[in-house]
Amino acid sequence: MRKIPFVLHGFGTIARTHIVALRALPVIKKVPFIPVLDTLVTRHPDLHKEQANAMGFDHITDSIAEAVNRESAAAVSVCTPNASHPESIRAAGEAGKALYCEKPIADNYKESAQAAAGFPAHLTAQVALIFRYHPAVQRTTELLRQQSIGEVLQCKISYLRSGYLDQERPFSWRVSSEMSGGGAITDIGVHALDLICHWFGDLARFEGTTETFVNERRAEPGSERKVAIEVDDWAAINYETVTGVRGMVEVSRIAWGSDAFTVQIVGTQGSIVMDLEKDVYPKVHLLRGALSHCPEPAGLQLLPDAKATMGIFVDSHFAALHHFMLRLVDKDEFEGLAPTLADALRVEQYVDQVRKKEGAR
Repeated sequence: MRKIPFVLHGFGTIARTHIVALRALPVIKKVPFIPVLDTLVTRHPDLHKEQANAMGFDHITDSIAEAVNRESAAAVSVCTPNASHPESIRAAGEAGKALYCEKPIADNYKESAQAAAGFPAHLTAQVALIFRYHPAVQRTTELLRQQSIGEVLQCKISYLRSGYLDQERPFSWRVSSEMSGGGAITDIGVHALDLICHWFGDLARFEGTTETFVNERRAEPGSERKVAIEVDDWAAINYETVTGVRGMVEVSRIAWGSDAFTVQIVGTQGSIVMDLEKDVYPKVHLLRGALSHCPEPAGLQLLPDAKATMGIFVDSHFAALHHFMLRLVDKDEFEGLAPTLADALRVEQYVDQVRKKEGAR
């Protein structure tokens, strides 16, 4: 059975989610490969060495160049702050390694475009726009393909998080314009926009607005020194797709008490609604009659089954990494499902245009 040794660049929350998924995969699924934790790249190798060894990593270093040039490495999982992604992407490409990159590709569209263009086309690459793999999203994709609610007229997506309303929450890379490149619209807006494009095609026209409500934060916990915040807390985009679907996207990181990822799709014969924070089945409301059954698309087999679930969020990461490795060993049976560098660039360009227009106001 083929081994797929991974280099993990980063050791934050998302990196640990990737590690959990990789470790769990051969336990939960019968797969034609074995994911291996080969090398961890972190700024503090001495601090994390014992834990990394316990997780199963063979090697730990602070050099991405050293890691990707290990003969054993086959794939690179990029989980660093956004501004650091291009370094990892370039190193992986030059070393001939497959790439699994957290979104966005970089902290700004120009850097993202350059990084994507420089990555060799013959190497497997995928971006972690993981909600394509969400069970309710996959079922909705099939419902739309079957035209279960007729011709789609409108789609509204509202992705609300809450943690950044607290002004006592200290400064971090996620609210640094230099490290993240943006706030809510960059962090979670790309997920919502990717779903719209995945379902309905490119945006033909759009206009958006962003706002920063918490303008400063403590430089670090307990510090009296304040740091100015330049990234957005909230954003909204009105759009129309090339297929004529109209709607709105709202994203927030300050919606205290209202955490949800709701989708409302209206067609000529009914609607589909869901909250991706909790629903694995979309709710279908038809003008006449009722849906006889909800489809079970083939891509659901990428997810853990009901008895092995690790929660919707981790399950979606699991499915995305599962698909990435199937693509890497030429066992892909799910054409059009994987989010590519081009897919990520598309939605990052929309974000970039909204932010530039707002900056010019």
